[in-house]
Amino acid sequence: MRKKATELKFRGEMKDIMIQITIKDKEFSYDMTALAQAFFPEKKCVIQEDEKWRGRDGYTVCWEIDGERVFEHFEPSPYTKNDVKRQVYDFLCQYAKKKLPWGILTGVRPAKIPLRMLAEGRREEEIICLLQQEYRCSPEKTALVLDVAKREYALAGGIDHENSRCLYIGIPFCPSICAYCSFSSYPAGQYAGRMDAYLDAIEQELSYVAKTLAGKKLQAVYIGGGTPTALHDQAFARLLDMVDQYLPMEEVAEYTVEAGRPDSISEEKLHGMKEHRVSRISINPQSMKQHTLDLLGRKHSVEDVKRVYARARELGFDNINMDLIAGLPEETPADFKQTLEEIVRMEPDSVTVHTLVIKRASQMRREQMEQGNGRREEDCRTGTMLKENRCIAAMQDEAEAFLREHGYGPYYMYRQKNKAFTTWNTNQENVAYAKPGKECLYNIVMMEELETVLALGSGGSSKIMFHEENRMERVENVKNVEQYIERIDEMIRRKQKFLPDTKLLYAQKSNGTEVPRRKEV
Repeated sequence: MRKKATELKFRGEMKDIMIQITIKDKEFSYDMTALAQAFFPEKKCVIQEDEKWRGRDGYTVCWEIDGERVFEHFEPSPYTKNDVKRQVYDFLCQYAKKKLPWGILTGVRPAKIPLRMLAEGRREEEIICLLQQEYRCSPEKTALVLDVAKREYALAGGIDHENSRCLYIGIPFCPSICAYCSFSSYPAGQYAGRMDAYLDAIEQELSYVAKTLAGKKLQAVYIGGGTPTALHDQAFARLLDMVDQYLPMEEVAEYTVEAGRPDSISEEKLHGMKEHRVSRISINPQSMKQHTLDLLGRKHSVEDVKRVYARARELGFDNINMDLIAGLPEETPADFKQTLEEIVRMEPDSVTVHTLVIKRASQMRREQMEQGNGRREEDCRTGTMLKENRCIAAMQDEAEAFLREHGYGPYYMYRQKNKAFTTWNTNQENVAYAKPGKECLYNIVMMEELETVLALGSGGSSKIMFHEENRMERVENVKNVEQYIERIDEMIRRKQKFLPDTKLLYAQKSNGTEVPRRKEV
C-alpha cells in the first residue's frame, strides 16, 4: 500500500499537496529541494532520511509526489552531485512536461562556472558543451551566461585579486520605503536625528578598515543602501569627506555612489559627488510609468527622473546606471517595452534589469497577507498563474534583445530565490547591461567573489578571501541601525579576527586619534 504524504494544515484547510524526498544523510538536500521548488513551486517539499540507507555505498534517492512514489534511483559510487541531479532533472522534465531554462544550476552565481573555465584557458566550445550537457542549460541561457563571463574575464581577469580590496559603505535610509523592498532600510525622515550618530559609527569602522589596507590596492569603493543620497546635504557631504580622508582614493579605479531615487538627489549632492571625483552614479527609475511609481510608493515622478539625469549629464557625469524591474504590479509587456524605449532614448551608460520577487519582509507581501489572505501564495499553491508571472519571461527576453540591439552587452548577473512561494516564475535573474567600457568592476568582483570585499554600515556583509586556502569568511554587521551605532566596537572586533591592523601609514593627531598619512605615500 502506498504511503500518503503527510497532510499539511494550510490556512485552515488540510492539503496533501507535497513532495517528500527520501535520501541518506541529507546529502544534496539543498539541491533536491531547489529542483522541487523550481518544477513545482505550488508544492511544499519535505526532505527525510532513511536510516536503512546510511551504511549503503552509493546514493539512493526516492521521490513521492502527492502521496505517490514516482521516482527512485540508485547512483553507484563514485558519484558526484551533478550525477544525481541530472538523473532527477531528466525524470522531472518528463514528469512535469517542461524544462528549466537553467537546468540543474541552482546557485545564484551561474557565471562562476564559465568564468573559472575561461581562467583555466578552456575553449568556448568546451564551456558550451559543459553548460548544455552536464548542467542542462538552455542554449539561450548558455549564450547569456557565457557572454557575461567573457566580459567579466576581460575586465577582472588580469587583476591581482589576492592583493586587492573593494570597499562597500551601506547607508540604510530612503526617502520612503518601496512596496517591494525587503532590505533593512529606514525612512530618512524618521531617522533625521540619528544620521550624524550613524556617520560617527561609520567613521569608526572606516578608520579601522583603512588601517588594514596597507600593502593592498583598493580597487573600488561603492556607497550603496538604501539610498545614500537620502542623507541630508550636510551629512552626505560629511560622508564624502570621510571617504577622502581615510582612503587612498588616488589609486581607486572606480568610485560609485548609488544615488538611486531622483527625489533625494539635490543640486548640492551632485556638485559634491563631482568635486569628490565620484566616477559612477545610479539614478534608478524602476519604471517610467507614473501609475506604477505611485503604486510602489516612490515619491518621484517620471519627469523627476529625466530632470535629474539631464542635470547629472550637464555636470559631466559620464558613467550613469539606471535600474529597472520586470514584473511590477499591473504592468504589461507593452508597459515594460515603453520604459525600455524611454530609458534608451536617455542613453544611460548601463541598465540593470531586475526581476520582481516579493520577499516576506516587504510591504507588498504584508499587504497581500492582510488584504487577501496571501492571495498570490494561494494562487501559487493551487496552480493559478498570475498575469505578472506570465509576463516576466517575455519581459526578460525583450530587455536582453532590445538592449543588445542598442549597444548594451550583459556583463554581470545573479539569480534570486523564491523563498516566499509568491511567484510561479522560476527564472528570477537580475542582469546588468553596459556599453563597452562602462561596466561596474565592483559588481563583478563582489558577485563572483574574486577578492576581499569589506562592507561597512548596518547590515554590511564582508567577504574576506583566503586565496591560498580557497576559503572565504563572512563577517556580518547587525542590521538594526540603533544596534549598529551602540555596538560599533563589536562590529570592529568581528573584523579584527580576520584582518590585520597595520599602523604603518598612520600619524597621531593632537587629540590622539589616528588619520591616514596618504599624501606621504
